[in-house]
Amino acid sequence: MTAHILAQLMDSSVLDAAAVARFRALLQREGRDLPTMVRQGEQTPLSWFGEVFDDLDADQAATMGYAAGEQARLTSFTPLSLPLVSAANIHEALRLLAFLPLIANVLTARFIDREDDVAIVLTASSGDPILDRFPVFYCAAALMRLLRLLASEPLDLVIHIAWPQPAGFDQHPECQAGRLRFDAPLHHIVVPRSTLLADCRFADPIAYQTELTTLQDRMVTLGATHDITERVRHLVDTQHSLIAIDDAARQLHMTVSTLKRRLSEANTSFRALRESVLKDRAMLLLTGTSLSLESIASALGYSDLANFSHAFKRWTGTAPGAFRKGLTAASVRCESSGMD
Repeated sequence: MTAHILAQLMDSSVLDAAAVARFRALLQREGRDLPTMVRQGEQTPLSWFGEVFDDLDADQAATMGYAAGEQARLTSFTPLSLPLVSAANIHEALRLLAFLPLIANVLTARFIDREDDVAIVLTASSGDPILDRFPVFYCAAALMRLLRLLASEPLDLVIHIAWPQPAGFDQHPECQAGRLRFDAPLHHIVVPRSTLLADCRFADPIAYQTELTTLQDRMVTLGATHDITERVRHLVDTQHSLIAIDDAARQLHMTVSTLKRRLSEANTSFRALRESVLKDRAMLLLTGTSLSLESIASALGYSDLANFSHAFKRWTGTAPGAFRKGLTAASVRCESSGMD
């Protein structure tokens, strides 16, 4: 995450004095000056939280991340701040999530269209399942806060977290209102299409487009490893059939061997990326739409339901029909519990 976020966190009530002192000692040990890091837009390693809080558990990481996100400001995300403020509508503001790696290189976002809404899938990749809680919960809280600051009307969006509900969240207003939910198949934000068109208060189209170009250039400078994985994911996401690696390589203007090598350098493969994208899309189509299983199989590029069912069961251990029924039953239980 950016040094700006760490500086803001250390200056807030989220951390106690002892934790702030440990962060200052860590910065001194590393020979780093936080104000300089903020000015230069540097990122701070998420692993520092593991050092400062050596007994950090999942609930604590989630609670700390969410509390920090609730204090986010429009100026908290140095490279994204100006385009965020300049966005004409919520769709343009959310489009900036594609540039999350510029402020938190352990978090990425992908957009998946559904019948009545758009689902934005969040993926954390720090390699530590406990530390992953911080950026995901920070993003959830910061989005709720910042979009409300920007929007000219009340917003209708729901954030789904794949992990269980942390201790103490049952009394949180967002949870009680149903805008923050847990035990989802994957982390995702559901935004109705009508909400995407909601106007923002400070629209400046020229500034937005100028900054968008700058952000795109900065993403390229992150390096070919990040760029190629995201390009492959996007390519798979936009196909109406199951794209093969030779077709992908041709559309990416490289040889198959070059594509394989660059993905290997990113510690992944074409098949792994393709299946990851298809799995996410399948779960979200089963979760948030009334499409038949046959229609979902076709939308994902499978020639028939049997092939899709076989693949989905291999990914999740559950047949797609049973997966959908399980989610429906869980939703009914949650609604009944909320009415009690």
